Amino acid sequence: MTWSRRRIATVARRDFLYTVRRRAFLFTLVGTPLLYALLMFIVIKPQQAERAGALRNFTALGVVDSSGLFARGAPDVWTDILPENPFAMGNAAPAAAQRFRTRVRRYPDFASAEAALRDSEVTQVLVVPPDYAGTGTLRRYARTNNLFTAGDQRVVSKWIVRTLLAGLPDSSRIDRVTQPLRQESLYALGHDGRFELKNEAREMLDFLLPFALGLLLGLSIVFGGQYLLQGVSEEKESRILESMMCAVSPEELLAGKLIGLGGAGLSLVVGWLAIAGVTAAPMLAMLHFTLPPWIVAIMLLYFLLGYVFYGSLMTGIGAIASNMREAQQFSVWFTFLTFIPFYMMSTLVGHPGSALAVALSMFPPTAPVASMLRLVAPGAAVPAWQIALSLLTLAAAAVGILLVSARLFRVGMLMYGKTPTLPEIVRWLRTS
Repeated sequence: MTWSRRRIATVARRDFLYTVRRRAFLFTLVGTPLLYALLMFIVIKPQQAERAGALRNFTALGVVDSSGLFARGAPDVWTDILPENPFAMGNAAPAAAQRFRTRVRRYPDFASAEAALRDSEVTQVLVVPPDYAGTGTLRRYARTNNLFTAGDQRVVSKWIVRTLLAGLPDSSRIDRVTQPLRQESLYALGHDGRFELKNEAREMLDFLLPFALGLLLGLSIVFGGQYLLQGVSEEKESRILESMMCAVSPEELLAGKLIGLGGAGLSLVVGWLAIAGVTAAPMLAMLHFTLPPWIVAIMLLYFLLGYVFYGSLMTGIGAIASNMREAQQFSVWFTFLTFIPFYMMSTLVGHPGSALAVALSMFPPTAPVASMLRLVAPGAAVPAWQIALSLLTLAAAAVGILLVSARLFRVGMLMYGKTPTLPEIVRWLRTS
């Protein structure tokens, strides 16, 4: 049977409209960005408050000094921090610094200091051995330990430095030693080759942007593939495919589904980008950040090729599985491959030119997300030949999976009741 564009368009239009009109699609389009924003708020806000909370709870430091070097140490440690607000507008008034006080209590021996620590009279105990001047060895005891903040360490370090430098006549020099980088301005190369001022908001953006774009790309590909998997499996179970086969060929049906459901997946990408652009525009404008158009174009290419790769794979799985449950069980293993780059995000973003990063961007199942993480990493300069080779490899793999899935689709979509074994699948590929 010859291919008919009209029949392919009919199948594509039917699957596209059927998908985008479902409530689940609308919920995914709007609910996913809202959920993601809520999760970011839940994750970021506690981290911002954790540092202040650690200093607020650090009310007293017990000291057991056997070296005699800290006999004239200050009785109090005052720590100032500026509240973090990375989403504030550029013309917003700076927030007032928060000041926290930690009292220093001295104890003659560790036994009495330990008793005070256990009775919560002090928050931590610092033990200075007699040979501290020669070895620098210290022991610190705490009732609890917070893995996510070093605020308590900052208090102790500040008191030690101030005490050791107390003999200097210039007090401002002590401040420079205790906080040498407080007024530092760090500049780093941007995507346009110019140096850009780094700050806490920009550093947070440098982390969130690769994560957000990589997650957006991965979710879009997975959702598109799941639409195909669900559509083929449901229509196979309900025997709708038998009726459709009377009017279209298997190739036309497969092409129509890829186009129609691919359009639905692309609609999710456009919708999410629009929502992200509107909500994040104030912060991006404040930081003078723009995403180069060529990165957006490459992102769309990776989406299209990644969708064909995973969509064809999901179509083949849906054609050979006997029901929706089995199809989903098989698809989980392949879907997991899409998000492997997130487990290695520190390497991909921190070292985008490493051998592991290059290998993941060349491996078709992980290429879309891994390449996107590399491209938008701060200061990344991915060679053009690596991008081209990655896209060519992904395109070749997508075409290969498409041809294999077309054969499986042609034979398996009308078989019911039993999932074929691997030898049977090989035999279908040889004979179809």
